[in-house]
Amino acid sequence: MFPQGFFGTRADLMMDLVIVAFIIIMPLLVISWRTARSGNHLGHAKMQISLSVILAVAVVIFELDLKLSGGMAVLTKDSTYFGTNTLNYWMWGHTLIAIITTLLWAVLVILSIKKFKLPPNTKTNPFRKFHRPLGYCGMISMFATGLTSFPLYYYGFMM
Repeated sequence: MFPQGFFGTRADLMMDLVIVAFIIIMPLLVISWRTARSGNHLGHAKMQISLSVILAVAVVIFELDLKLSGGMAVLTKDSTYFGTNTLNYWMWGHTLIAIITTLLWAVLVILSIKKFKLPPNTKTNPFRKFHRPLGYCGMISMFATGLTSFPLYYYGFMM
């Protein structure tokens, strides 16, 4: 569906954009976490909602790209690792983590919007005791999703 990517690999443009997105999103998650830790809960909420909307759009376009291209197996068919346990491990491992992350983030964002009013008052809100550990899990799972995308990209499109 998409033209050749800009990294000079076999990946299409959307795959390259996903890699760039993870390079940008992971530091933004740390900034968002530090924003919340500093007490700027409104800034944290705005940043998280913005990231969630951007990620949702990116995921929809990414899934559309996969569907119209015939799937990841078709996209990685020219890899020297095609059909090997190595590529399959990274492909399925990344997919599992990405699905868990998507579900976790969707629940966390929806519950947070419902439970915290803007500007959020986290000091007195009982949802805080659930939000913080879910937020940590969401951040860790997003990092895991991002970190597993790099070997998948490498074995699928560079080798």
